[in-house]
Amino acid sequence: MNIPLVLGIIAAVLGAYSTIPYVAAILKKRTRPHQLSWLVYTIMNGIVFFSQFLAGARQSVIITAIFFVGSLTIFLLSLKYGTRDSSKWDKTLFAIALITIVIWYVTRSNYIAVWLTVVIDLAASSMIILKLRAEPNSEAAQPWLIDTVAYIFTCFSLVGTPFGIIYVRPIYGLLCDATLVFFIYFYARRSKLKPKVDSPAKI
Repeated sequence: MNIPLVLGIIAAVLGAYSTIPYVAAILKKRTRPHQLSWLVYTIMNGIVFFSQFLAGARQSVIITAIFFVGSLTIFLLSLKYGTRDSSKWDKTLFAIALITIVIWYVTRSNYIAVWLTVVIDLAASSMIILKLRAEPNSEAAQPWLIDTVAYIFTCFSLVGTPFGIIYVRPIYGLLCDATLVFFIYFYARRSKLKPKVDSPAKI
C-alpha cells in the first residue's frame, strides 16, 4: 500500500469537505465571511486552476478545481451574508495581496511563486483575524479545524520526501489554519469574559 498516496487522498477529501460546513455555517448565520479575504482566495485558486488546466493538466487539477469552486461559492455568499472593512488595515492588506498576485502571475520561477502564494494567503488570513477582533463569533471553527487536520495528513504524506520547497505550502497551511482556529476561540472567549457596561440610570 502506498501510504503517502493514501494520506494525500485523505487530506484532499478533508480539504474539499471543509467547504460544506463552512457554507452551512454561513447560511445559518453563524459565520460572516470576509468579502475581501475570499475574493483574494478565489483569484489565487482561479489562477492556479486555469494555469494548470491550460498547461494540459487534467486529473491533477481536480482538487484545485474543487478549491476554486469552493472559494468562489463562499465569496458569492459573502456578498449577501458577509462583511468587509472590519479593520483600517483591510484595504492595505487587500492591495498587498493583489500586487503580490500580479507578481506571482508574471514570475517564471516556481520556487518564487510558492513563496508569493504564502504572502497572498497571509494577507487574506490576516484580514480574517482582524475581522474576528472586531466581530467575535463571526467565524465557525469546525471548517478551519477540518482544514488543519487535512494539512496534518498532507505533512505526513511528505515523510520520506527530501526536504525542500514542496514542504512550504503544507507547513504554512497547517500553521495558518491552526492560528485561525486559535483566534476564533480566543476572541469568542474574550467577548464572553468582557464585562458589560451598565447603562446610565435615568433621573
